[in-house]
Amino acid sequence: EWVEPGRIAIVPGLSVDKDGVPDVMRGEETQVFGALQLLELANARLVLPGTHSKWVTVAKHRITDFSTWMTGEFYALLRQHSILARTLPNNTNDSDPAPDPGAFEQGVAHALRGQGLLHTAFSTRTLSLFNRMATDALPSYLSGLVIGEELKSQSLQRGDAVVVMGEETLTARYEQALAQLGVSVQRVGAGATWRGLRAIADTLPRTGSQSTIHRITAP
Repeated sequence: EWVEPGRIAIVPGLSVDKDGVPDVMRGEETQVFGALQLLELANARLVLPGTHSKWVTVAKHRITDFSTWMTGEFYALLRQHSILARTLPNNTNDSDPAPDPGAFEQGVAHALRGQGLLHTAFSTRTLSLFNRMATDALPSYLSGLVIGEELKSQSLQRGDAVVVMGEETLTARYEQALAQLGVSVQRVGAGATWRGLRAIADTLPRTGSQSTIHRITAP
């Protein structure tokens, strides 16, 4: 094995610069390489949903572009600290009611045809005020709005394919939302991380040490 006593290898992450604004990836690249190995892909579009979602483009086994979306964090802010918090159900265990697929689909659809999240988010409140949506369905609707807003910015076309990686409940929501756009999905779970670490380890020299910070420039 390449692992030796006292020797540690650190994956440095990636950065990209678009229009003078930097973006960073610290850890997700390992999952991406693992997914490529598991699915035997050389070219792919991938999304890693979470507090800060990552969209990644891979061409010929290389990450050529990526972007970060604060979707999960904005959902939490709207859910807990905005005027919408007065409308949404208050759960003491910080969890939402059971997912409502219909409300989620409605939220995605409204985001895709809407005028931006700063406008559409308020519909979460008005649907409740006019008794057009059950209170327990509102978190799913809001989730659909923020995820739909993210997808609207990805220039996706019907017939495209996307690899979705991450926790099962969240990846299922992205799969449902992408289906509304006619986009096919391959889902990859936690096994991608270990597969990615193994793939990166296999590229390391057996002797000596080297430290490199990688930077990519978006086309």
